[in-house]
Amino acid sequence: CLYCFPNALFILYTTLSAVDTRLDEAAQSLGATALKTFYKVTLPSAKYGIASAAALTFNLTITDFGVPVVIGGNYSVLATEIYQQVIGMQRFNLGATISVILLIPSVAAFLLNYYLTKKSYALISGQARPFLQPSRPLKKWAFTIYCWIPCIFILIVFATVFLGSFVKVWPYDFSLTLKHYDFPSLGGIAPVWTKFWASILKGEWQSIIAYKYAPIWNSLWVSILVAIGGASLTLLAGYIVEKKKPKGEQILYTLSVLPAAIPGIVMGLGYILAFNKPYFFIYGTFWIVIINIIICNFTLGVLSSIANLKQIDKSIEEAAVSLGADPITTFTRVVFPLTKTAFLSNMTFFFMRSMTTISAVIFLVSAKVKLAAIEIVFLDIDGRTASANAMCTVIILIVIGMLVAMRLITGKTALKGMSAT
Repeated sequence: CLYCFPNALFILYTTLSAVDTRLDEAAQSLGATALKTFYKVTLPSAKYGIASAAALTFNLTITDFGVPVVIGGNYSVLATEIYQQVIGMQRFNLGATISVILLIPSVAAFLLNYYLTKKSYALISGQARPFLQPSRPLKKWAFTIYCWIPCIFILIVFATVFLGSFVKVWPYDFSLTLKHYDFPSLGGIAPVWTKFWASILKGEWQSIIAYKYAPIWNSLWVSILVAIGGASLTLLAGYIVEKKKPKGEQILYTLSVLPAAIPGIVMGLGYILAFNKPYFFIYGTFWIVIINIIICNFTLGVLSSIANLKQIDKSIEEAAVSLGADPITTFTRVVFPLTKTAFLSNMTFFFMRSMTTISAVIFLVSAKVKLAAIEIVFLDIDGRTASANAMCTVIILIVIGMLVAMRLITGKTALKGMSAT
């Protein structure tokens, strides 16, 4: 529930914020109680948004790999079964078969979510008034307490991970220690960072920072490249689809949103079967990981870019063209500055997804290609839960640092442009 909570919240928040509150006012003026108004007016107005959130939650749950593999124990789901067949038994054919089975409910949920989203947008009137009436103090307190309940559970998870990385044995010995941040030798290399740290550090710190932290440096520089590449490609794709409208525009749009229907672990297995050939130089390197993460998260970036580009009047581009600007100049000097907020939001989104993704790259890591999110799973499986907590804490701090940096650069929440999508 906590894993899917933010995704469902974004959809429901967007849906409810666009519902015309004049309907509520009319119901109350006719004598309806607040509870009856909620069930008879508010819920029917938001029914497609609620169903869309349910379909998305179903899709995220049935395709998730990270949560079941860490806390699922002996309980097997389709995603973990694919991993066991491919990695544990080297039965790629059976893994591919289970992947096809997993694709059926995943694609069905995606198509249902797409249909319901269109229906939800059709309910929003151009004359709608999203103004909210002030609530009474008692209701405000009740709503506040209700909203704080899931927030407390989320904060408990973060606090447990954070504290568990600083105590000797959770939850028995609460003596403070930093030994869990001295990760076991995980192998792998960070092509740039390892040489950098090895050149300026000596002794034990060189071993810890340059080599034991290699998966973290790998995830950091991969995430930076994914953020820049993913945001650029999705903005360009959105611009072509929305503004240029070439022949086959609908096909391009369909291909752009298709990755959302494919589970990450199925995408990773597909990359193995497609690129496991000697003439594909990207196989077994960080480049296949970068490409995979960008493609897996391509849909939301494109939809966010299209939503932002819809707000730019076509006459602005026409004015630039009439003044002699070529298409490249028009895009770089006119369109891009107007879409900078969406671009930075996409960068933040791609960076966060790259730092935390597991299922999409679980099949693409190797003895040399190590990522921090994958090492968390392996550390937990090896019984080093405290070290896994420590690596989780480092990843969380890096992501928070990225959000703070974007806040300072843009002056607003870094993911603000993503909420409408």
